[in-house]
Amino acid sequence: MRVAYTIRGTGVFFIMSTELQQLNVQTKVAMWAERISACRNSGLNVKSWCKENGVCEQTYYKWQKKIFAMAKAQQELQFAEVTPVIPSNGSGQIALSIHAGGIAADIHNGADPATVEAVLRILKLC
Repeated sequence: MRVAYTIRGTGVFFIMSTELQQLNVQTKVAMWAERISACRNSGLNVKSWCKENGVCEQTYYKWQKKIFAMAKAQQELQFAEVTPVIPSNGSGQIALSIHAGGIAADIHNGADPATVEAVLRILKLC
C-alpha cells in the first residue's frame, strides 16, 4: 500500500510506502534492543544508565516491555506441518492469497479448516 502526502503551497509530493514505514519500525526495534542490552550490561541501574545516556526512563521501560514481548513471541513460535493436497475434482483453485511481512500464502478452495487456521496463526506472527 502506498500513501501519498502533499505539503500545502509547496508543490512537494511524497509517496511513503508501508515497506518504508516497516523498515523504520525495524530500525527503532534494533536500536532499542541495543540500548537495552547496553544498559543491562553496564552494571548501572536503569535510572542511572538513562540519566547518563539522555534517555527518558519511561521510554526505556516502554521499549523494554516491547522487546521482551517480541522475544517471548519468537520463543513460542511453533511450526505446523502443512501437507499440500491436490484435489482431483478441480476445486483446488486459489480462493485467497495473503501477503504479510514478505511472506505469501495461497489458500485453495476446499482447504482443511485446521490447516487454514494454522497458516493464519503463523502469518499473524510475521
